[in-house]
Amino acid sequence: MPRFNISADDAHGPLVVGIDIGSGGTRAAVYDVSGREVGKLTHKEPHEFTVGADGTSTIDADVVVREIRDSLAAVLGGDLPGTVRAIGFDTFASSLIAVDASGNALTPCITYADTRCSAQVDVLARSLDVDDLHERTGARMHSSYTAPRLAWLRQAHPDVFARTERFMALGEYAALKLLGTSALGTASAAWSGMIDRRTGQYIPELLEAVGVDPSAMGTALDPSDALPVAGTPLASEFPQLKDAVWLPVIGDGLAANMGIGALGSGTWGISTATSGAIRQLLDTEIASLPSGLWAYRVDQRRTLVGSAMSDCGRVLDWARFQLAIPEDISETDTTTLFSAPPSTGTPLVIPFFSGERGTKWRGSSRALFANVGASTTAEDMLRGAMEGVALSFLRIAEQMREAGGEPERIVLSGGMTEAIPAWLHLLSDAIGAPIDHVAVSRSTMRGSAVMALEQASPDTKVAEVPVLNRVEPVAEHTEYYRERLERFEKLADLA
Repeated sequence: MPRFNISADDAHGPLVVGIDIGSGGTRAAVYDVSGREVGKLTHKEPHEFTVGADGTSTIDADVVVREIRDSLAAVLGGDLPGTVRAIGFDTFASSLIAVDASGNALTPCITYADTRCSAQVDVLARSLDVDDLHERTGARMHSSYTAPRLAWLRQAHPDVFARTERFMALGEYAALKLLGTSALGTASAAWSGMIDRRTGQYIPELLEAVGVDPSAMGTALDPSDALPVAGTPLASEFPQLKDAVWLPVIGDGLAANMGIGALGSGTWGISTATSGAIRQLLDTEIASLPSGLWAYRVDQRRTLVGSAMSDCGRVLDWARFQLAIPEDISETDTTTLFSAPPSTGTPLVIPFFSGERGTKWRGSSRALFANVGASTTAEDMLRGAMEGVALSFLRIAEQMREAGGEPERIVLSGGMTEAIPAWLHLLSDAIGAPIDHVAVSRSTMRGSAVMALEQASPDTKVAEVPVLNRVEPVAEHTEYYRERLERFEKLADLA
């Protein structure tokens, strides 16, 4: 994957720093005004979540703060070809840390993947109007979100709950430790599932249901509410940042869209990694949010709308390891396999190996295979499984059209598509629209930098991300997949 960088000699200011906290590590890099990485001014500190059979998924928040410091030291240590004017910052979405009155963490950072609050999801779903809350918050009642997690913490660890002064997201806590002031971005607050997507204010009945006072939650700050670094501990540690502002943290989904160039309201951004998603930045009101989508407030003007699936690249991995497909997928002629016209003899696969998220959010669902006969080959099963992924995207796309209309452009990135680029034929045919497979590494970190450039140089247009491949749909194939979707939905109801 191309680095999409620029040499220090060719870079132009103002410069910005992008910081990305993902599930696999903490990254930082310096970007010039075009949105390209400057030279080799990039660094990663790897880490892993602590997981347990009981659903635990956590990481030490203070370790992450140290990783940010180490990453900044690595990228700011040489000669910079300009002045850093802004710092953009994203983390994996939906995180929670209990913090005491002295600003110290009472718990590890509880991540989006922690499912210990599953019982509280059910309790809250029975006591609250979840359809009304979905319309107002843009989020489902799910273990990924903050309300059931707060309810779990109150029940499982009442002593910790009682000592907590503030409940913080990871990026908010990092700002507290680095700047001396917490800074929770609106986009990160929205990922809690607890703020009104129209007003940015916390939902009173949700706070009441989990026994939390509004003062214990961070104020949602828009990107324009950036904090000056001058006079903070961070400026003392890194004088190179004294002229910069720190943008309140955003979620990685928003950063991913911005990093691959899905900036305008007419552009869909598709991610095809282990999981998959379609996202769109809308600057118009979504009068009625389709039931399968989420909508996260970004600022007073913009909303990130979309939906996700747990199983995208994971489906390919399953096929490689369970269907006698060569582990090195390049040994399989996927170009011929996925470029061939669709056939009614292909197995119909519901690829919910890890449960269903978008569009019906049935976490207990599992994969199903239909139309499998004695003559069905491993390659047929692979084709059917990847058609199932394409149909999962199609059902999201149908609701995206309902919310924001037809896309003017679709851009896509992700490791799965890089492994089997011919699969784009299936996806383009299913969605019925052209798709641009774009080339940019570390797209999430770049998205944080692009957000920072909005503040540092609002009148500058960032460089276009290179397009690796553009795939056009075949009309008759699109009709086939629309008919196939009807059977998919009926089978999914049994999954």
